[in-house]
Amino acid sequence: MADTKISALSAAAAAAIANEIAINEAGTSKKITVTQLITLLQTLGMPRVKKLTGQHSIASATGTKVTGLDMVLEPGTYTYMYTLIIQQAAATGDGPQFGINFSTGTATVHLEGWRFWDATSAITAQTFILDNVGVKGFGYISGGASNAYTTPAPHMGSTVGVTATGSNIMAIIEGIIVVTVQGTLELWRASEGANASTTEVGSSLVVIRTA
Repeated sequence: MADTKISALSAAAAAAIANEIAINEAGTSKKITVTQLITLLQTLGMPRVKKLTGQHSIASATGTKVTGLDMVLEPGTYTYMYTLIIQQAAATGDGPQFGINFSTGTATVHLEGWRFWDATSAITAQTFILDNVGVKGFGYISGGASNAYTTPAPHMGSTVGVTATGSNIMAIIEGIIVVTVQGTLELWRASEGANASTTEVGSSLVVIRTA
């Protein structure tokens, strides 16, 4: 069968990861799928993105995994950032608690930190209360760091609380991990007290392989 010019082919109804692309491999005509191309580009530094599509709720100091933000990582060096929309449901004095885990695999280096916008009224003393409204003057960004995995006992968080209950607040967790055996990057979440704490739909994870 004679070859057909790409320009003469029928247009696809829509782009899809199962679509096939013609390639030349060492002088031989072959094909790959869009999925295979994406996988290759991700190993070369293209961001991997995950969005939370279902609310995660916890009303305990014993953490549970935010399963919608799991990401499998093959051997390599990565930076990552969780941008989280969180709420404390009933008590401003209860603070959110976070932890990072890498399950089933092995990483020789893992460093993570979290930050939030502090409810300061000016450049005075930090309150360590998570804020979402802002102030007229500049304030502080507070946070902490860790180099330990956590699962049911998340250890990065605020024990002071939030400015308002039932209100969306942004928190960011960033890290670097050097993976030697493939595993799954996980986010764990708890609440300081027994009052409900949620991670909202639209929270996201961006991972970039740097080596």
